[in-house]
Amino acid sequence: MADSTNTKARNNRNDARELYLSVEPEQYERHHSKIAIIMGHFALRHLNMIYQEFEGDLIMPMVFGEIAHHNILKFYSRTGQFQDLDRIIKTDPKWKQQLAPCNAYSISEATGIPRETVRRKVDKLLKKGWLTKNSKGEIFITDAVGPKFIPEFNRSLLQEMLDACKQIRSVLESDKLCSPNKTAR
Repeated sequence: MADSTNTKARNNRNDARELYLSVEPEQYERHHSKIAIIMGHFALRHLNMIYQEFEGDLIMPMVFGEIAHHNILKFYSRTGQFQDLDRIIKTDPKWKQQLAPCNAYSISEATGIPRETVRRKVDKLLKKGWLTKNSKGEIFITDAVGPKFIPEFNRSLLQEMLDACKQIRSVLESDKLCSPNKTAR
């Protein structure tokens, strides 16, 4: 029984380490140029995808993203604990009532974007059908958001991110491959 408990505890620690990867400062310094190039490539691809999706407006996705993430904050945590939002949407007809409301002022405060600019972007997003506003002026995402972004945009972005992570991991692991303590086989 003790061996089983110890094994489970060790596996949980290993799982936790996988969730929170870190880079030693010395390791980063040795590879900072390569890592910067990989990260820059990913960031540029991401910005280009957003630019295309939002018709050349890079402020609108910031406003939209802040609203969407604020709305769904209740369904996830920064520690990696997520509720099954897909299941909740399918089984709970009142799931939208659980969304956290926000308004132009709170979005302006969170992003540093002037309130009038936020209002203009919200108006455009309302016209696209991606947001809705209630009588109190509270802003929420709509059902149109999932089908618009989840199938292709998010999948493409995820693939780009995973590719960048794989490249960075390969660069960082090259230290292990070149270690003088390794013996050739």
